[in-house]
Amino acid sequence: MRKAFGLALAFAIALSLSAPAQGQSVLNQIGKRAKNAVNTRTTMGADRAIQRTLDKAENAIEKGVTNAGRGRSGKGNAPTVGKGSAAGGGAVAGNGSVAGNSGGGTIYYVSEAGNNKNDGLSPQTPVKNLQKALDIAPAGATVYVAEGNYYGMLRSGNIFVRKPVYIYGGFNEDFSARDILTYRTLVQPTPESNGSAKAPTVQLEVNVAKYGNNLEYRSPDVLFDGIIFDRGNSISYYAGNDEEQKGQPEGVETTKMNPIGSKGMGGADLSNLETYTKETCILYLNNSNVDLTVHNCAFINAPNHVILGLFRGSLTIDNNIFVNCRMEAMDARGSDPKENSRIDFTNNTVLFMWSFKQNLETMGYGFRFQPGTDCYLANNIFGCSMFTALDYTHIDSDKNREATRNTTVVNNVFFLNRMGDLSIPGGGNFINISSADFSDIEYIDSESGNTTVTDANIFKGKIDEAYLKGFLNASYTAEMQHNPNSAVNTFRSALGMNQIGTMTSKVTMYANRYNWEKALLIFGAMPGYGAQLPE
Repeated sequence: MRKAFGLALAFAIALSLSAPAQGQSVLNQIGKRAKNAVNTRTTMGADRAIQRTLDKAENAIEKGVTNAGRGRSGKGNAPTVGKGSAAGGGAVAGNGSVAGNSGGGTIYYVSEAGNNKNDGLSPQTPVKNLQKALDIAPAGATVYVAEGNYYGMLRSGNIFVRKPVYIYGGFNEDFSARDILTYRTLVQPTPESNGSAKAPTVQLEVNVAKYGNNLEYRSPDVLFDGIIFDRGNSISYYAGNDEEQKGQPEGVETTKMNPIGSKGMGGADLSNLETYTKETCILYLNNSNVDLTVHNCAFINAPNHVILGLFRGSLTIDNNIFVNCRMEAMDARGSDPKENSRIDFTNNTVLFMWSFKQNLETMGYGFRFQPGTDCYLANNIFGCSMFTALDYTHIDSDKNREATRNTTVVNNVFFLNRMGDLSIPGGGNFINISSADFSDIEYIDSESGNTTVTDANIFKGKIDEAYLKGFLNASYTAEMQHNPNSAVNTFRSALGMNQIGTMTSKVTMYANRYNWEKALLIFGAMPGYGAQLPE
């Protein structure tokens, strides 16, 4: 019994790299579309921002709560954009626009050179851990984080956000400049941080209801801006000597990722042979009541989902990269029983989404539409998903509630997704759809400007070529060996027992580590689509 799963698209990259004229034609076509996208994305973003503002104003009126009552306004102390311009507390912003307006609220400073005995209230007295700042800061505070690696108190690998807060990474050591891609603020756990707990890398536990009349908590805004999340050093990779089991194509940095709970090699230099793959997502929404914005961030080498969980409120996921993630990049379900929660997923680049298991058969999505949400997807790049880029197979059992969902998919680029661009129910299992047929799908309320491309030249110099080739050629093989005349089976037959055999399997590549510094090159890979260079 033998199963082989390969990617027919393996030939696409060879053809594209050897056909520059054809590639240029596609680039010209995309370029024209990108120009239109650039002209419209600001308008679309402004329209959505205005709607969010109106929604919040309406909610504030209904609750009798005003910004004056809260004692603050806007989205925390957003750093002023422009090198050399002063931001609150002496900080200066450089490359890295921020999602939020300047406003009140205390600023806290975090630096690897700091001390948790400090008050954290000035660039000269920063605390050492991001978690420490989150614990001592009041609701609505702003946290500036200098370059360095921050992954929890006592290097636990877990960060908990329990109150509204605005977190900005990308500052230099003395907070005099900000450049997200130069002064890199990392959340990059080590193998030693894995332990035995399953807590996610970052867990949101913001629930305004439990604070009653405490006005500080009535605007549940949480912001991450300019943070690089990478679990590549804490994942277990195959450490055996069997060449057929390594699953390491030429030029790829590591062997294949081991299953959850399996021991192998890990760490930055792969020298830790006691590393276990931990079942943890990167950002978990623990049924939070929150208006979450994630902007200018990178999510790299996720062993178990990226953004996952239940929430009430809104999610704005804008201008981020998701690279080399297992199962899916985005899977958030609305938990409000009366109204849908909103997800705006815009200007993101999503590449290399791997299947649930090494057999390459199930999951491997970029974005999953879930019940209880209204979703707006625009100007994204979804590429190299092991299954499909988008998934709409979870239907609300309440048909009336399902009918209230609103889904918009506009101006997205789809690139070499293994089974197609969208999965929907039907056909006894799933039906996989190309973006060209989105207008035929009843679940999508509005769609336009989506395109599927197959030319790898579009991303030449931006995507790791060895990794891309390995992904396109990825295949899984399983073999069953059964000898009915073996001593064991002869004995079992004599006793009336079932005979047994052995099965061996191998995969040519599976969630191998993607170099996190190379991943940052994906910012700005295609003008007008996906994550642009922070500015």
